[in-house]
Parts: sequence; C-alpha cells; structure tokens
Amino acid sequence: MKEIRTIELAKIRPNKNQPRLDFYDESIKNLARSIKESGLVQPLVVREVDGSYELIAGERRLRALKYLGYTKIEAIINNQDDKTSANMALVENLQREDLSAIEEAIAIQKIMKDGHYTQSEVADLLGYKQSTIANKLRLLRLDDKIKEAIAKNEISERQARALLKVDENKRLEVFKTIKERHYNVAKTEEYIKALEDKGDKKVRGFSASVQLGINTIKQAYDMCRNSGLDGDYHIRDGEDDVKVIIRFRKQR
Repeated sequence: MKEIRTIELAKIRPNKNQPRLDFYDESIKNLARSIKESGLVQPLVVREVDGSYELIAGERRLRALKYLGYTKIEAIINNQDDKTSANMALVENLQREDLSAIEEAIAIQKIMKDGHYTQSEVADLLGYKQSTIANKLRLLRLDDKIKEAIAKNEISERQARALLKVDENKRLEVFKTIKERHYNVAKTEEYIKALEDKGDKKVRGFSASVQLGINTIKQAYDMCRNSGLDGDYHIRDGEDDVKVIIRFRKQR
C-alpha cells in the first residue's frame, strides 16, 4: 500500500540497484535550481527497511535536495519485497532518467539476471522491441575503453554498434581512429564499411566458437559438393547473428 509521508533525508539510503554510474555536478546544480524555483514536482519513492528508507526512484532529486540543504521531504512510501523493489528501481530509472547506453545495458542485464527474465519479457516490461534489448546488451561485449567512451557520451550508441562489426583484435585501433578524426555516426559507419569492402580480414571477424561452427558447416557442404551435388554457399553477417545459406539444385 502506498502512502505519502514526511521523512528525514538523512534516513534515506541509496538503492544498490541504481543503474546510473555517473552523476554530473552541473546537472545536479541545475536540477537544484529548478526545485528551488518550482518545488519538487515529482516526489521521491522509497520503501521502509530496518528503521530507515531505501530509495526506489529519484537519486538525482535526492542529491539536489541535499545540495539545497533540505533535511526533510515528503516522499511516497511503497513497501515491496527485495525483488520487486529492485525491478521497480531499475525500470523507473530506465524509463525516466537520462542514462547512457552502457548504463542502460548494465541495468537491463541486471533486471534479467535478478528477475530471471528473458530478453522478450524485459522488452515487454520496458516497452521496447526485443531487437532493441539485444542490441543494447551487445554493447557489453565491447572493450572497457570503448564502454567508458559511451558512458561519457564521447561516442554514440550507433557508433558503438558499428564497432561491434569490427574484429576485437582490431577494434581499439578503429575506435581510436574515429575519435581522433571526430567522426559522426555516418562517417563511422562509412569508414567501417569501407574497411570491409577493401577486404580487410582483420576488421570483421567472428568469435572462435562461431568460426568453429561455420567451418564445420563448410566441411559438410564441401563433402556434398565432392559427392556430385551442385550448389552454392554464402555467409551473411547481420547485426545479431551470422547466417550460413546453402542451396542445392534439384537433380532431374
């Protein structure tokens, strides 16, 4: 049951499931000025835990209120179990806060792990397409330096997704190039596509397990060809998968 209650800010502790990694001082100061001028339009949401309160939603607002010197504030009390509270905190932040793509991906991964959700279920929960969830999670495969650049908005999510097409041994070099040349999304995609078109085998690649699967299929195809079957073989590398297409012509 929800209720509104006046509580002391000192008794509110952060939510351990907070997805935001960075809180920028200037952003908090701007929010504080807005609260000072217009009041707190959207209240904090907390739950009672061991005589204190755990924040469910409103981390930036809480920081702004402390910056302004508030000691008490009206908050919505929403007592839920640990799992429900964790999911509420993550979902509310994902839907309302200006998170980086990496923060979103980490939060989505945590929702899936803690709630035992599939990508499709999380997509329904957040109002996304399943492919959107898959694309965001793929960002977590990137090198730490690239993930840090995404978190700091030095490169966009689309640029990061383009970098996923680059072989991991070549990825940091390509990343460094697009940063030094200040490439936008279009130029980044064009640059990576040009490398692929030039046949730079070091640019695009597959993981060892995927490559093993491709090699096994190719060996089976070659055996069929050697036995006299007429056909062709193609590989299509998509955003989320690798398609091996084999076609045999009917013998009449």
